[in-house]
Amino acid sequence: MASRYASGLFFEDRRRPIAQWFNPALNAALLVGIETSAEWPVQRFGLFYAPAGGGDVIKVHTNTHEWFTRTPKESPTEEEAFAAALVSAESFLHVEMDFL
Repeated sequence: MASRYASGLFFEDRRRPIAQWFNPALNAALLVGIETSAEWPVQRFGLFYAPAGGGDVIKVHTNTHEWFTRTPKESPTEEEAFAAALVSAESFLHVEMDFL
């Protein structure tokens, strides 16, 4: 399952940034992407793990990385939320590497 996300096709909503880390040796991926519907006033980035060998994509529980569409220029902005989600993803990867 993770290999099909390796090309960046995790979300249909191309208006928002996504990030991914793909491990071809394990055929697994960690993804950062929107977890809320576009019409919601509160938007949120989430971390998702696509395990090796297929199976369901698992949400990684981290800090909340959200912004409010009704006040887009007030902190936290979409850019700040995305940057914070990337930091969480990198922290998650560092912890995982310690267990390998």
